[in-house]
Amino acid sequence: MSYANAVIEDKAAFERALDTPEPVFVVFFSHDCPACTDAMPRFMRISKRYGARVKILILDCCNTPRHPSVKSIPILLVYQDQTLRQTIPGLGEEALEIAFKRFTGDCVTRQVSAPEQPASPAAPPPPPP
Repeated sequence: MSYANAVIEDKAAFERALDTPEPVFVVFFSHDCPACTDAMPRFMRISKRYGARVKILILDCCNTPRHPSVKSIPILLVYQDQTLRQTIPGLGEEALEIAFKRFTGDCVTRQVSAPEQPASPAAPPPPPP
């Protein structure tokens, strides 16, 4: 997995960073943000499980031009094929897990078994009086 604590100077540099076959997970945060301080260890722990299947950019809002989809921090923007596919404000654990599984193809499918059939057929209704 490639982590980049990057400084993006402009839109062209951002687009170059997205030019990769892997999904790109872009985290916007700030060192001065208490919610970011809380969320980043969770993000790092979850992201480590996905190896070389994703590219991760960690961008400090103080050193990065404003992005139109960033309304609050921390926030994760997920790009695939240079297109924004998902935003995850707050970096909640369940939302992060789902996003990593979705974009790395690690979706867990649950098998649904057919309902059990009764051991014997139901008794016929009583005859009318």
